[in-house]
Amino acid sequence: MTTQNPLYRAPKFDFIDRFLLRCSETRNLKVIKKFHAHLLRTGLLFVTPSIQTKVIFSYIKNNWGVLSNLLKFLNLNNPLPFNSVISHFSQNGYHFLALRTFSFMHFNGVEIDSYALCSALTSSSGDKNLIFGKKIHGLVKKSGWLRSVFVGSALIDLYAKSLCFRDASELFDEIPLKNTVCANALLSGYAEARMWTEGLELVRQMPVLNLDSDNFTLSAALRSCTGLSVIEFGRQIHANILRRVWNVGADLFLQSLLIEMYGKCGRVEKARQIFSMAGLEYEAENRRDVVLWTSMFGVYGKNGNYREVIKLFRDMLIEGIRPDGVAFLAVISACGHTGQKDIGCSWVDITS
Repeated sequence: MTTQNPLYRAPKFDFIDRFLLRCSETRNLKVIKKFHAHLLRTGLLFVTPSIQTKVIFSYIKNNWGVLSNLLKFLNLNNPLPFNSVISHFSQNGYHFLALRTFSFMHFNGVEIDSYALCSALTSSSGDKNLIFGKKIHGLVKKSGWLRSVFVGSALIDLYAKSLCFRDASELFDEIPLKNTVCANALLSGYAEARMWTEGLELVRQMPVLNLDSDNFTLSAALRSCTGLSVIEFGRQIHANILRRVWNVGADLFLQSLLIEMYGKCGRVEKARQIFSMAGLEYEAENRRDVVLWTSMFGVYGKNGNYREVIKLFRDMLIEGIRPDGVAFLAVISACGHTGQKDIGCSWVDITS
């Protein structure tokens, strides 16, 4: 048995990552080949799958056609390097290459696990490739991976983003072990398609299915209540938020949705009460941001209280919040309705 030299230092893998990234940016194929040869001679190429992934990524930056040849040099009995390659392509927006890598794995008999399936389904969704996604769905059924809630959620997300809501709903019913992630994937699709009624119905079914609600679930429910102007159910969701979310004052996104929901239902004073309490008991970075102020502008504007918009805008400037384009549009519209166009123009000059 050989003992490790105490003077030996592990190679600086961060330097390898930076060097390969630089090679990819400069598209210097000659340098990439030399460095690849060095990694082969020293054995560093096989230390971690991430190094192999970055070498492959450096090559294909210059020529996508070499992907299949590069994948042949990986160990077909070890799925980890292939999973790393698929994940890297999927996360960086190279969905076509991620799907090609998945096809290579399937054709060459590389073991396919839930990690590869989820990455491939994410790329199918990102590439709007429903045909390929359905093929993966068939493979999932044959291999029994539908029992995985992660694979099931990725499939639901694919069908929902492809506006195939019947398939997404049927798949949700077929999953034997559901969790909140599966429900949220379907809720996200309903919210994006503005299918508020279906979203609320799913939220109502979740306690029956023994599924807990998280922040995303509550946010989707609030959006549905806002879209349908359902104040009673919205108040129930608000009470649920107060019970479940211990730091609700720090979640400005949830509070923004609450303000919009009450404002859409005509409860302006309730919306203002939530706005006044938002983030005040927390650190400065968690206090009211421009999105929260803009939500309150929208509430006053939709209910015809244009003078309140102007007063609130003054308070925002005093608090040091820099307005964005949406906030300016709400304020300028309020100035127009109240005949104070000069004030609106002066604020544009001051804040620009």
